Amino acid sequence: MTLLTAHRSPTGGRPSPAAGACSPALRVLELSKRYGTNLALSPVSLDFMPGRVHVLFGENGAGKSTLISMIAGANEPSAGTIETGTHRGTFRSVNEARAHGVRAVFQEFSLIPHLTVAENIALGEEPTGPIGLLSRSSARAQARHVIEELGFDLQPDTPVDHLARGKQQMVEICKAVRQDPRLLILDEPTASLSEHDTKALFALIGRLRARGTAIIYITHRMHEIPLIGDEVTVLRDGRMVATVPADTPEAKLVELMTGRALSDIYPAAVHIDADAPVRLALRGLCTADESVLEASLEVRAGEIVGVAGLVGCGKSELAQACFGLRRITRGELLVDGQRRSFRHPADAIAAGVWYSPADRKRDGLVMMRPARENIALSALSFGRLSGRLLRRRGESELVGELSRKVDFPTHRVGEAVANFSGGNQQKALLAKGLGQDVGIYLFDEPTVGVDMGARRSIYEYLAGLSAGGAAILLVSSDLPELLGLSHRLCVMRGGRLAAEFQRGDYDEQRILEQFFD
Repeated sequence: MTLLTAHRSPTGGRPSPAAGACSPALRVLELSKRYGTNLALSPVSLDFMPGRVHVLFGENGAGKSTLISMIAGANEPSAGTIETGTHRGTFRSVNEARAHGVRAVFQEFSLIPHLTVAENIALGEEPTGPIGLLSRSSARAQARHVIEELGFDLQPDTPVDHLARGKQQMVEICKAVRQDPRLLILDEPTASLSEHDTKALFALIGRLRARGTAIIYITHRMHEIPLIGDEVTVLRDGRMVATVPADTPEAKLVELMTGRALSDIYPAAVHIDADAPVRLALRGLCTADESVLEASLEVRAGEIVGVAGLVGCGKSELAQACFGLRRITRGELLVDGQRRSFRHPADAIAAGVWYSPADRKRDGLVMMRPARENIALSALSFGRLSGRLLRRRGESELVGELSRKVDFPTHRVGEAVANFSGGNQQKALLAKGLGQDVGIYLFDEPTVGVDMGARRSIYEYLAGLSAGGAAILLVSSDLPELLGLSHRLCVMRGGRLAAEFQRGDYDEQRILEQFFD
């Protein structure tokens, strides 16, 4: 079967769009989940209607992932029922949920790295030939059709482990919509997508809505909610707080999510002395892969300089080049007035430069090790824990001190960092950067996948570094975040720094215009 073909579950056909007003595509009744004595999700009852996008909104740990994992069959509820078609009960597996037309795209990908794009798209539903053997040509043809239908930039024969995270996200989406679902779950689907691919995804959502597919959509990007949503259910601390229209003002949504009013989420910008020393300077910087071309900028002590632009514009690569992760072929990199050429990140840290990567799970943290070890790791070589022997007492004191600075739960530092929400994982990564004597910070998407409540702590952390005299280069795809935090804002386009704005001249529309040729 190919994309957007009519789905028929073993238990009967799905409701037509016209029937949506009275017949939910899927209904959950008093669904709850308990882990031992911990109630992760209090009983929730919701109707997901055909042809409508139902947004789930809440902080990390609010219960969103628990709810969708039960609907998708990845987790069995402790109580409650799921109704869809003639099914009454729960889903005991993902395959059972898929058989009833429920498909999901989770934040944690379910791809097989050594298989190709086409093989991953067909995985579990591989087409067969006349004698019942796997038909690779049919799988490739079906994958190509899905990719072309969505407008994604993918090649069916490319191994998945050769793809960047954003393109792996596209493969997951293709896999989920290869057959037209009754209910589609999208968990932070645009977190790694470019502007072009985000538009392609929104167009797909529009087509699915027109065909009567119910969609559950989870996002921390609040501007997306009124663009594609119909209603929003807010969860907090494992409980359903309210269901409101998607055009509810952001301030009200944040108040429902956090239990407090939205006020001054961005700390007041610290005044920068015009004579403050330049800590980081680039002079006509070019990288070997030409992802950065002729880049020149300065960051002074106490200053936050934001770098904005579309995915693929070179902004992340700019920060990586300053940390020895990309080879510089032309131009100069100056740290505190001295020309530097970092061959390895260790050289950069020794020179007082720290980089916080965008992908915390792949590049920043050791997920199966305790948060304590992750936070202290760099300090073992470059901080006050350095030496031949590990001093447990000193480590405990340092980890406690750094955890408090970033509002990380100190009583849980012994747990594997994989057990924490995205917001707390990000805080552990930020705490790690405080463990050595560093005065220049390169932050690459520091709040990706982090809810508004945790963001506030991160923003206060950045403001505190700035007030202490640190020079900060802040790379972000969240323009409001850059406008709220930075003293100056640069826009990258095609690997070049295309424009610069002073804080007093910030105009969102003018800045956005610089994103495009």
